[in-house]
Amino acid sequence: MAAVETSSKKNTAAGILVLLFVILAFVGYGFYELVWKAKLNGATLIDNPTNKVISVSIDGKGYEVPANIYIKVNLEIGTHKIDCKAYDISNQDLNLEPTEYGVVNPTKSKYVIYNIIYTKKDLKREFKPYQVEGREIFSLLGEPVLTTNLFIPDRTFGKGNIDNEEPAFENYNRINQDYSFLSKIFRLNDFFKFYDKNNK
Repeated sequence: MAAVETSSKKNTAAGILVLLFVILAFVGYGFYELVWKAKLNGATLIDNPTNKVISVSIDGKGYEVPANIYIKVNLEIGTHKIDCKAYDISNQDLNLEPTEYGVVNPTKSKYVIYNIIYTKKDLKREFKPYQVEGREIFSLLGEPVLTTNLFIPDRTFGKGNIDNEEPAFENYNRINQDYSFLSKIFRLNDFFKFYDKNNK
């Protein structure tokens, strides 16, 4: 009789654990849908930094992108097909991994990914010099990335894409008391303007 009771208690405990796991899964999913997902407010942009209108097709859907403008598009994570005859792109893979947020670059233009530092401390001696298109650029957190990739991911979920102004120091949420940083995507010329303005 005792063995039957022990077995019954084990089954009950296992059932309770499964039920708790299911409840936690639902709560986690609900949190993702209502809170976390709402914070992922990034954008996918087809950018055209040239002085001519371009025609772009992604997965068979056409887009007209005016000169010196970007447009927002809805694309999911994964592989897409892109065409842009003006720049010899024909049925090419457009890989949006691991995020769909970022810049689609059909004109093969140059962009810079740069880590902006927010701090009240004097860290000038910690910065190292790097070359970007023949210019000496100083950076604390690694070499600025110069890229002409077809897709340039924004890994900040919207804070570092080209459609967002870099926040002022006072408005930026700092993670720790020493410094924090924002990884920002710039068109090449916009990067030099930003750098010259903020590094006098």
